[in-house]
Amino acid sequence: MTRRLVGCLMNISEGRSKETVEAIAMSALRVNDKTDRDGGCRASVLNIFSDHDYNRSVLTIASTVEDIGEAVFQACTSAYQHIDLSRHEGGHPRLGSVDLVPLHPLSTGVTLQECGEIAIGVAHRLASTVKGSASFLFGHADRPLCRPLAQRRREVGWFSTGIAFEELKQDVGEKPSSRYGITAIGAIPYMMVINVTIDTQDLKFGQQIVRSIRGRTPGGLPGVQAMAFSHQGQVEIACNIMSIPHEGQSIISHSNLGDGRRTEESNIYGSDDELYRYGEGVYTPPSVVERRIQELAAEGGVRTVGSNVVGFTPHGACQLAEQALNTGQAMHWRTRTQTTM
Repeated sequence: MTRRLVGCLMNISEGRSKETVEAIAMSALRVNDKTDRDGGCRASVLNIFSDHDYNRSVLTIASTVEDIGEAVFQACTSAYQHIDLSRHEGGHPRLGSVDLVPLHPLSTGVTLQECGEIAIGVAHRLASTVKGSASFLFGHADRPLCRPLAQRRREVGWFSTGIAFEELKQDVGEKPSSRYGITAIGAIPYMMVINVTIDTQDLKFGQQIVRSIRGRTPGGLPGVQAMAFSHQGQVEIACNIMSIPHEGQSIISHSNLGDGRRTEESNIYGSDDELYRYGEGVYTPPSVVERRIQELAAEGGVRTVGSNVVGFTPHGACQLAEQALNTGQAMHWRTRTQTTM
């Protein structure tokens, strides 16, 4: 059975209580109580990635166009109930107990406009249901401007420290409060995430690497957004890999990249100017990002000590989502173990 699939890489400000994170994940699966679909299910949580130092988790939720809004709404309401942002401590920037809700088309027939409409609906439903919650919109939910996530984050002060919540400007809901903060809700092409750890405590050196690899830096990696954080006595380079226009670029189209584990990536990706394409999206491959960080670190006499791909490639997410929904693997994350590249 072929379904029109949407994914959500939901970021929540909780990474230390496994019970809390899994309770939130289970809430996304309430949509499966509606009807029996011949052994299948309507929603699945494909992956959970939690970080203790950051006190943050990423839940990969997959569902159909018809059901993703309900699954995400239920997960958000549960997270609001469980996470009091005024008591939160962690090494990762955040402005919300639910910090980020991006909807991504997985099936090639699903449009960003559809996902934007769903995201707007979720934002307004949360505002009317969870009093005191607030959100700002990005991507194709931010109409008519369609401003990107990084720009919207800068505008609301996500990258700042010590900001007063009452000074934040919401698009939907009440004035932000310290209890819930403000949530980014939007629709963008699928976003890949890779975090690379370098063996140093010199955060300034990590920031130099970040400035070199960012897509907006001349000579940087296309579509890459990056930040450097102190993490477990070392420095982690956290990278979002965004879809980019592909005019004039050399492209590798590969349909078997799986779930983020290392395979024969040198054969898949080829040289550093080749990109990974899925549907209408074109991306710098995670292996290229990792290799560039290794090179820059080595120039400063520092080695890399590991990396994590958080979640999946676009094709891997779509393929796994269809399999999980068709076979009823709603709690797919329980079959997975965290992989380190």
